[in-house]
Amino acid sequence: MNALLVLAVLVTVIIYLLYVLTTRKFDYWKKRNVPYHKPWPLLGNYAKYILQLEYPGHTIQKLCHKFKDQPYFGTYYGTEPALVITSPDVLKQVLTKDFYYVNGRESSDYCGREVTTHNVFFNAGDKWKIVRQNLTPLFTSAKMRNMFHLIETRAHVFEDMIDYETGMSKTIEARRFSARFTMDCICSCAFGVEANTMAPIQGDDTNPFRFMGNQIFEISYARGFKIVFRAIWPSIFYGLGYQLFPPAVDQFFGKLLKGVLESRNYEPSSRNDFIDLILGFKKEDVITGDSITSMKTGESKKITMKVDDELLLSQCIMFFAAGYETSAGTTSYTLYELAKNPEAQKRAAAEVDAFLRRHNNKINYDIVHELPFLEACVYEVLRMYPVLGNLTREVMDNYVLPTGLQLDKGVRIHVPIYHIHHNPEYFPDPFSFQPERFLPENKDKIKPNTFYPFGAGPRLCLGLRFAKMQVIAGLVTVLKKYRMELSDTMPRNLIFDARTFLTQPKDQGIDLRFIEREGWESRKYVRA
Repeated sequence: MNALLVLAVLVTVIIYLLYVLTTRKFDYWKKRNVPYHKPWPLLGNYAKYILQLEYPGHTIQKLCHKFKDQPYFGTYYGTEPALVITSPDVLKQVLTKDFYYVNGRESSDYCGREVTTHNVFFNAGDKWKIVRQNLTPLFTSAKMRNMFHLIETRAHVFEDMIDYETGMSKTIEARRFSARFTMDCICSCAFGVEANTMAPIQGDDTNPFRFMGNQIFEISYARGFKIVFRAIWPSIFYGLGYQLFPPAVDQFFGKLLKGVLESRNYEPSSRNDFIDLILGFKKEDVITGDSITSMKTGESKKITMKVDDELLLSQCIMFFAAGYETSAGTTSYTLYELAKNPEAQKRAAAEVDAFLRRHNNKINYDIVHELPFLEACVYEVLRMYPVLGNLTREVMDNYVLPTGLQLDKGVRIHVPIYHIHHNPEYFPDPFSFQPERFLPENKDKIKPNTFYPFGAGPRLCLGLRFAKMQVIAGLVTVLKKYRMELSDTMPRNLIFDARTFLTQPKDQGIDLRFIEREGWESRKYVRA
């Protein structure tokens, strides 16, 4: 009896201690007179997302609806305080003007614990600033124009792949199909290698690049658990020996990078691609850039960073992953919406036809400027299906907002992109596909700081020009020959997966029926 009593007391004490530990920060917003919603122990206000029951964009959207008239409000991401900002004016202040204070993404102090997270996407502070400055020259408009001939060659292979796939079946899963194209593009443009991801798949899919892509963006409950665990409790996550990405990813890209460097005899080529930039870093042994503190003080302060193999490898992995997956998603969602909206599809196809007539059935860099309606379709898709439903920033230095609210170092800021993009105050009839919103004559009607297709501020997506270039090229290649319809089993509304931080359909692909358009023979690409 005494033993049972001792056990009961011990269990009670343990439960009480766990409760105290998981709720000890739950007075953070109350102390600062910030409106907030009452949190659950351990799970905070994100229970459904943390338990992988709801897409994070929807979780935060529901919270936003409870605080409609507030410029921001407090939440608890698990046990950690997070400020959700909905006001466009406050967002501009935080993401751009006061960027120094909130330059981190999330769990910034732990980025060096994995090779894959040691890159410009995850890093913050001086590490982010220096690497970002040194990578930026690769993505100028002039560099993109000079690189377009590689995209054109991949588009020719894509043309053949579509013909092969539609010969096998008129119904195609658009996301995987698009990823094969964008993956081939990034491997060619960044690394100068033939990935052969668009080659016919016979039996088991053994292509190593497709395998690595699936490893990086694995969708499973185990990976979803890791994403949340690392984001909220990184010290415990790494303390227990977990890694967000499998070691096979580091090993594969380490061999790839070594092989490409050796094939060039460790000397820059005439391609001026990512590998040439890496070779320049490696030869100098250090890279130099402005300190992040310059953004606070206004004084010019240069610092250097030693270049090691991990730094180079992590950027390599980032280029591959970001270069193919987000563009593939945007391409497939655009095809999906065009399939649902026949009139918009006709208009986009007519614009493509006219472009090909002007350019004698060749594509060139002008596609990014001469197809305003197709570009508007892409932007409307990025509004409806943002790559990230929630954008996270981390306070890197104690920060006082213009309103007087003081945020401590380490506090998260959540930008509810999905909610903002679907706010009828900014985008009337927000669940309706209306590309006309983004036509040149209408762009000025969009309220500033309410549209975030590529992020915002100094952390704006580094590769947005490249992404736009390959997405448009892929869409032109499809639309010049095919008309799309939804397959018989494809729903008109999608449910998004809670097990990934990206906006992806749950438990299904995007199945579309491809039907040849009349006169497609006159629009075949002319190849050199």
